[in-house]
Amino acid sequence: MQSRDPPILPLPQAAPRHSFERMSFARQFLLAGSLLLVLGMTVVGSWLGMEIERSAVNRAAAVAAAYVESILAAQLRHPSRGPLVPAEAHVTLDNIFKSGPLRRKVVRFKLWGADGVIHYSSDHDQIGRWFPVEGRLAAAFAGAVQAHVSDLDEYDNLAEREHWRRLLEVNVPVRMEAQGEVIAVAEFYHATENIDREIRSAQQRSWMLVGVATLAIFLLLFMLARRADDTILRQRDDLRRQLRQLGVAFEENERMRTRLGEAGAATTTLNEQFLHRVAADLHDGPAQTLAFALMRFDELADACGRCSLPGGELSPDLRSVRDALRSSLDDLRNIAAGLGLPGIAELSLAETARRAVRDFERQSSIKVDATIDDSLLDAALATKITVYRLLQESLANSRKHAPGGAPGVRVWQEGDQVRIEVGDRGAGFDPREKAQAGRLGLAFMQERVRLLGGMFELDSAPGSGTRVRANLPIQNDEIRHG
Repeated sequence: MQSRDPPILPLPQAAPRHSFERMSFARQFLLAGSLLLVLGMTVVGSWLGMEIERSAVNRAAAVAAAYVESILAAQLRHPSRGPLVPAEAHVTLDNIFKSGPLRRKVVRFKLWGADGVIHYSSDHDQIGRWFPVEGRLAAAFAGAVQAHVSDLDEYDNLAEREHWRRLLEVNVPVRMEAQGEVIAVAEFYHATENIDREIRSAQQRSWMLVGVATLAIFLLLFMLARRADDTILRQRDDLRRQLRQLGVAFEENERMRTRLGEAGAATTTLNEQFLHRVAADLHDGPAQTLAFALMRFDELADACGRCSLPGGELSPDLRSVRDALRSSLDDLRNIAAGLGLPGIAELSLAETARRAVRDFERQSSIKVDATIDDSLLDAALATKITVYRLLQESLANSRKHAPGGAPGVRVWQEGDQVRIEVGDRGAGFDPREKAQAGRLGLAFMQERVRLLGGMFELDSAPGSGTRVRANLPIQNDEIRHG
């Protein structure tokens, strides 16, 4: 019987991964984190830029509103009392916005009436023109200061478009009193060079601050990710090393399990051969000697007339000796017959089980209720020996402890296992007490099953009968490796 190690199956290969998944954790973070942080920096920087521009525009609007409240309100007249801009006010406004110091900052000034008419403009050609009151102009007449950088694409900006590309437009409501009615709207147009320069400078500082903060956050997170990646790599290497060690240990365990199975099958076969030889030795040795002694005893008893009673009968002492010799001879022959296993090498597993049942029925004259699966064909010799001995010992125990009852036997296949079940309706017993008492029959049955890698189960209780169950591999290592 040659022994071969079982083939080592290759581990399943993982599905191919994309190039991003093949990167280390630190590189994945470097790529994904940089994209996300650049995107976040762009969003934050753009928002700050818009806020800076809005703040600059609102500051200019606040300055214009303060200027109007301090100067213009004193120059205007309520429309109910005459023209909104008297003649002397025209001269004053020209001195302020056309020839005064504000002409360099306020490139165009308009004064709107609530009826949509331009009552004054630093461009006199626009005075008296009418436009619909809507949009920011309507919001200013509602009392809210309006300011924005205009591309001069509205209907009332035709004259301004001829000289400028974009201007800062501010609409300031004009009231006669602090909380009075809005009687006019002053519209200022500022050149955007200075404010654009201020906005760009502030935006550059904000972008620099956002960039430095983003870079610092990125470097900090990258350092943390790098440390985590190093930890992961170390743990991965440790796990791989442990997996390799476990693989080696698993292979060694598989080889040991195979060798133990082979040893169990070989031990079962050798034990059976040993028992057969002991049976032959008992039959050819002590049994023959006892038979010869019994024959010579009968001859001597016949020759010894004094040993006989009147009528030719032996004396009670001689009869007791002869009966003891005959009983010893019968017991010795029965022991030899029980130790010797009938030829089962050529039998199928089902035939082996039936042979065990028939031998028990012939020796005990007790009918067995047996159900044996006919599909149980080829099996290892060690398996057949164990099945025979298991049935032999279990039925013998049923005869001793459940006399007069008909034991039941079931033998069937389940997967690659043969299942044996033997039960009776006897008095039963406590398996723990019997184990402590050291019953050899149960111990031998359990050991035979264990040697072949099977499972043995004993179910019994006082007054509930006994049931023996066992599972055995049909094709054990003796066949696989023999």
